[in-house]
Amino acid sequence: MLKINPITQGIWLTLALSGAGTGAAWAAEPVGTNANEAPALKTVTVTAQRREETVQEIPAAVSVVNGSSITADGVRSMGDITTFVPNAAAKNPDGDGRPRWYIRGLGTGDTGPATVYPVGIYADDVYLNAPIAGGGPLFDLERIEILRGPQGTLYGKNTTAGAVNIISKKPGFDTNGYGTLGFGSKNERILSGALGGALVDEKLAARVSLYSEERDGFSKNLTTDQTYGDVNKKAARVQFLAQLNEDLDVLWKIHSRQYKGDGSNGSLPVGTYYNVGYQRPEGRRIELNVKESSRLDHDGTSLTLNWHLGDYTLTSISAYDNIRSKSVSDGDYTPYEVNGTSRSDNEYRQYSQELRLASPQQEQLRWLAGAHYFHEDLDSSGTRSIAPGPLPNGTGSNQTGATVFRDLNFDHSTDSYALFGNVAFDLTDNFTLTGGLRYTQEKKDIDLNLTQLTRASASGPLMPLGAAGSNGSSERDKTWDAWTYDLTPEYRINDNVRVFARYAHGFRSGGFNTGLSTSLAQLSTVDPEELDAYELGLKSEWFQGRLIANANVFYYDYSDIQVNLLTVNNGILTTALTNGAKGTVKGAELELEGQPTEYLHLRAALSYLDTEYTDFKNVNPSTGAVTGDYSGNSFVRSPKYVVSLGGDYTIPLQVGGKLVVGGDISFRDKEYFLADRQSSADKDLSQPHYTLANARLTWFSPDEKLSVTGFANNLTNREYQVHGRPNGGVGQNVIVYGDPRTVGISATQRF
Repeated sequence: MLKINPITQGIWLTLALSGAGTGAAWAAEPVGTNANEAPALKTVTVTAQRREETVQEIPAAVSVVNGSSITADGVRSMGDITTFVPNAAAKNPDGDGRPRWYIRGLGTGDTGPATVYPVGIYADDVYLNAPIAGGGPLFDLERIEILRGPQGTLYGKNTTAGAVNIISKKPGFDTNGYGTLGFGSKNERILSGALGGALVDEKLAARVSLYSEERDGFSKNLTTDQTYGDVNKKAARVQFLAQLNEDLDVLWKIHSRQYKGDGSNGSLPVGTYYNVGYQRPEGRRIELNVKESSRLDHDGTSLTLNWHLGDYTLTSISAYDNIRSKSVSDGDYTPYEVNGTSRSDNEYRQYSQELRLASPQQEQLRWLAGAHYFHEDLDSSGTRSIAPGPLPNGTGSNQTGATVFRDLNFDHSTDSYALFGNVAFDLTDNFTLTGGLRYTQEKKDIDLNLTQLTRASASGPLMPLGAAGSNGSSERDKTWDAWTYDLTPEYRINDNVRVFARYAHGFRSGGFNTGLSTSLAQLSTVDPEELDAYELGLKSEWFQGRLIANANVFYYDYSDIQVNLLTVNNGILTTALTNGAKGTVKGAELELEGQPTEYLHLRAALSYLDTEYTDFKNVNPSTGAVTGDYSGNSFVRSPKYVVSLGGDYTIPLQVGGKLVVGGDISFRDKEYFLADRQSSADKDLSQPHYTLANARLTWFSPDEKLSVTGFANNLTNREYQVHGRPNGGVGQNVIVYGDPRTVGISATQRF
């Protein structure tokens, strides 16, 4: 019988009480030992620093979500994986195809097609620049690595907030696979599967992975008597692994996905529309006179070569991606022709090439050197048209003097070049100093055309608007360059406890404000933003590896912040990306994972975040006039406190097999959705604190190849917002609710 002293009992009791809500293991699984002993947590190997290491060996804030946990927990989207990732969120107010990533308060609300995110999204080490490229379904994955803090001396693209690397399960020479069939609320149907194995023994292997998901929306359009917010996802991935010889292997991946939906994830207006006296029915109901739709197609391929040159490794990653999106939306969210119908059509074509040379990893001096090239062409078109029609206030839609047709289209190109390197040196057996350096040069070009038409009378012909800059073309180009760097001293107190400090200087490239509302003069250049990050970290294991406790404290000094503001001109709501703000971020993070008994697994994540714009004067990009001072406001989507507790308990069955009972509970503090609208009068533009709870029950067959899972998410059916923004002039906002209570069941057969 294992004896536990009172101090140990107290620690386990504290963790057990914190995990009373129970939730699934995301980054580690227990290693089986004697039935009378609690097993140690399984070691998780990652490549976050471009070499194979365990999470505990990396002197950086890294969280990992295992692919097996994604399948077992019924994770549907990126927003679900951040439950146990401190100070990270990926809500989807724009639909499942486009999550908005925020890490430690850094993110962007700009939905423009040419936006550069401060969070870098990678798929199998390939950087995805398009904002809509990182929201694919999560299936047949090895793991997802989330790095917090500025990146660039190891990762292909420079980012200020962090990086997310989605790593697919690779082909192997042993035959294996799985099939999953699931059903859930709102007619949800999910079919997923994979099959892999050798085509030529020890020479050529392949793996095919498929995914399909369909679900009705959570809202209803009373005009059509149909659901609103429907989702239809399809995805496929084919990989070939060729072992050409003992020193050279080649991985070729082909992937494709398609997303279809209607509405911006079920956006709902609240309040009275400012000039027509219309108000939406209560609840998740809406009245639209436009059939909304959105579609995304993403196809791509990549070729990865690993060539072992003695003890050195040369890696080449070549990739091409084509992403196309189309949408139709009701600009006023009413059954009338107030602001008409908006349409968008965007196509991205990106090519990237990365080369890395890594030294032997067991030497006292270890280094990695690399070069990265990225090119993207973006063709973007957006139109808005207003047809004649009656309004509820007795007038007709504004056809005289107003913009009744608007076409904004542009061609945008990006060329990015970078050289980077990273060196680690063991000064003693316990003290290591790591440093990185990167040089980036980035050039962007834009050729933009604006057409705006009106009528001289209600029934007159269309004619150009007469105001200066209302119609015409504009071309701009700009080149930026920057040095970024980081320095990390690390001290290993013993084999199980290590501490580190990190300083990093980050850079986010500039761009152009393409959110024009009325004039070409509003096309402005946005400068790069810079970040100095200071961090202290602890990585530790206790009780023979049965408890992992990691902690971080950090401070950010943030300048030239690229801020997204909403502006209204003539009833047209547009986004404006601008510079000028300065801010600070202070925070702390704690991750706990424990295996107190053979059958009980617990997990907790605690986050603290204090963000502030220390100097934030809004300057009109076309006139230079100061239109507001928002100094003292918080960063958007930056709750002060977030606490997630969870775990699972395994019940062996006498007839064979086992039951696993699991769940989690999460508290999220108040957060704002806009940087410049944070007064008490704008209650629809923020979300007060709330708590969500989820539960799961899984049966495993004796050989664990067959499992059946039932789940219930948002158990209390808590109503909460994931977004809010103004719509039109004064009086109406548009909000997006998070998912209500959902239940479902799935079965998975592994072989």
